[in-house]
Amino acid sequence: MDVVGTERIQVNVFAPGEPESLAAVREAFTRAESVAKDVEARGTVPLGDVLLIGSVATHALAYLVNTLRKAWSKGVVIDAIGRRITVRQDPALPRGLVVVRSKSGEVTVRDGAGLTDVITAALPARGGDGTGQGSGGSGA
Repeated sequence: MDVVGTERIQVNVFAPGEPESLAAVREAFTRAESVAKDVEARGTVPLGDVLLIGSVATHALAYLVNTLRKAWSKGVVIDAIGRRITVRQDPALPRGLVVVRSKSGEVTVRDGAGLTDVITAALPARGGDGTGQGSGGSGA
């Protein structure tokens, strides 16, 4: 199902443990053409949250986050420092607001407008397989 040349990134989503929030996260992963897997992560997940791990195409990540932004009752934080993207709800933020922390540590706040560009710029540099920039992988 993965298109050749479509880069995928692992996403860890810390979802509130309520059934409707978990359903929203699973639906968002499905619509982003991925499957989220619940992971037993005691000690690393805030009490009451569930860790779901999935792999999404880089161009679908903004769609995933935007879907969660609309579904969750609080704001969303995206942390792109490290090899994986971490997405979680933040009760200190108003609903619909997204805070993105890029690989360089820069913090950007959005309400949906321009979210795709901010998320794309925040992604960790991909390397190791020689398919960096200029390989024709930008089509979204």
